[in-house]
Amino acid sequence: MAWKKENKPAQFLLSITAAHGDDWAALKTSAAEQGRPVSELVREAISDKVGTGEPRRALVLSPHTDDAELGCGGTIAKLVERGWSVHVIYFSAVAERYPDLADEAAASGKILGVTHEILDFYTRQFPRDRQEILQALCDHSCLRSYELVFTPATTDIHQDHGVVTAEALRAFRNCTLLGYELPWNNLEIELNCFISLEERHVRKKLKALDCYDSQKHNPYFDPKFFRSVVRMRGVQLAVPYAEGFETLKVRLDGML
Repeated sequence: MAWKKENKPAQFLLSITAAHGDDWAALKTSAAEQGRPVSELVREAISDKVGTGEPRRALVLSPHTDDAELGCGGTIAKLVERGWSVHVIYFSAVAERYPDLADEAAASGKILGVTHEILDFYTRQFPRDRQEILQALCDHSCLRSYELVFTPATTDIHQDHGVVTAEALRAFRNCTLLGYELPWNNLEIELNCFISLEERHVRKKLKALDCYDSQKHNPYFDPKFFRSVVRMRGVQLAVPYAEGFETLKVRLDGML
């Protein structure tokens, strides 16, 4: 079949669904900005939306503001780039110690392109509030379904992180759960799932973390350290960069 000059194959592919009929110019601009072939963005757009007409949804559980970005900021950037709707629940903004953290989290979320909410649990008191945290998660899971949920790894030694993950396993029973690593809290960890990243995802993660001025006194809050972690995980996956996760539960039927 011969294609007319104004009707190239990729443009025809986009016309398959009304949802993408007007997206050609936007995809070309996005491809140029990202330095990627436009064909890659076409494939991602078609595969993400054809069939359901709705974006795929992911949820990130962040015991404190910045945990989400630290543990899986590059993956969040990649998901959003591919059309996923990503929501972050911060359980505590540690307002009693850092009054600016809520604003810093909002700025970070804007860079990553996520929606977020901040709950008002007291840091280091999550074991006391375990039942209320479970109820909050159950209420949220009833309101919206997710294909993928990220939570701290089960070997995270911070008491607040452990509670969030334990209750997430109870509340989210019908989706895939992955545990992200925070190396300073993981004396040991079994990473058996890796998500590859490109340089642009790493840069976006670093830009989001740079919003947290109040946390830059922490010894691990160093761009060189962040890069070393994603580089090390990339070596394990034979790619430039990656983030590693503990597989808590996998729902496979969406892939079959």
